[in-house]
Amino acid sequence: MRKLALVPVFLLCLAAATPALALSDKPYITATDVDFSALLPPPPSENSPAGQRDVQAIINLQKNMTPQLDAAIHHDLDQSVYTVAGPVLGPKFTKENFPLAGEFFAKVVKDAGVGVGPIKQKYKKQRPFQHSKDIHTPDDIAKIAGGPTYPSGHSTTAAEVALLMGMMVPEKREALYERSDEYATHRITSGAAYPSDRWGGYITASLAINQMMKNPEFRADFDAVKAEVRKGLGMN
Repeated sequence: MRKLALVPVFLLCLAAATPALALSDKPYITATDVDFSALLPPPPSENSPAGQRDVQAIINLQKNMTPQLDAAIHHDLDQSVYTVAGPVLGPKFTKENFPLAGEFFAKVVKDAGVGVGPIKQKYKKQRPFQHSKDIHTPDDIAKIAGGPTYPSGHSTTAAEVALLMGMMVPEKREALYERSDEYATHRITSGAAYPSDRWGGYITASLAINQMMKNPEFRADFDAVKAEVRKGLGMN
């Protein structure tokens, strides 16, 4: 009887010693996997008709600024999957409840940076608030958004979340894309990105995710996160 009584204790110790799921330590994509420079269209120059439409679109958006919209813009400075997808997946979708999802999407954003940073440096396009005195960006946002604008990193992140989470939770796919558009629009309304930066970000995300899906290690991590998300949301 004593030996049998020890079995549950042994199993508890074994469970505690079992390591948590870990993501691959290899990059999901490298700079040589996709020729982003050749596949992304160049951004419009500021003085071209398309560039002028970009500027006017921001000015029009900023005419509707309210304290509530300003708060939403500041909320969406954060690029975590919890901030991007949280409004769709609900208040339970937090780092505490879905830790692997946060690590996975952070890695996706980091690794897909091979299609963002080099393109920004190639074109070195100024931020909207740096180009036009008619565009007003809060000082705290301007201070951390000093680098080149195209393609938009925030829009790239939003599209990556919509693409991947939409495959994990197809029941919420349409709402995730709507949220992605809202998130990107907040960035544009802040004056830190042009509408054309958003489309550059969407193209970058699509190219990066398409390539990642061919990587077996990425697919294994994707499946593990999908299982975590669906179980946590009660969708299994």
